[in-house]
Amino acid sequence: MKKIFIKAVVLICLPIILNIAITVYCFTNRSLPEFKGYFLGTMLSMFFSLVWVFIARKAITSNIMVMFTVTLASFPIKIFSLAIIALGGLFLMDMNQIFFGISFLLGTILSLFVEVWFLITANRLQRKLKSEAKATQGK
Repeated sequence: MKKIFIKAVVLICLPIILNIAITVYCFTNRSLPEFKGYFLGTMLSMFFSLVWVFIARKAITSNIMVMFTVTLASFPIKIFSLAIIALGGLFLMDMNQIFFGISFLLGTILSLFVEVWFLITANRLQRKLKSEAKATQGK
């Protein structure tokens, strides 16, 4: 299970790295409001990805359904945070909302693929281990 978790952490870092690379591009080739928007979206997406890694590390030893609940419940919270920060960033920081939304949704959707992959793989492994344990007990 630890191997799968390490793979998930590496894979969840890929959208973060992609967003950071695009943020650097926006810094050098776009206007300041577009950079601010993409930067804030990247930071928020990165924050939620790192929170998921921390929660997954704690919940992996208990039950895979806990992880499923965390993943499922976190998506509406992410969208609500998107709305609040987008409105606040628009009025307080003069950021571009389109770039913020693209950055945040790109990071969130790509990390969601990794989270779902992790849940499916961990659930499959957990069922396999349980069936092997029952088979050895029956002999």
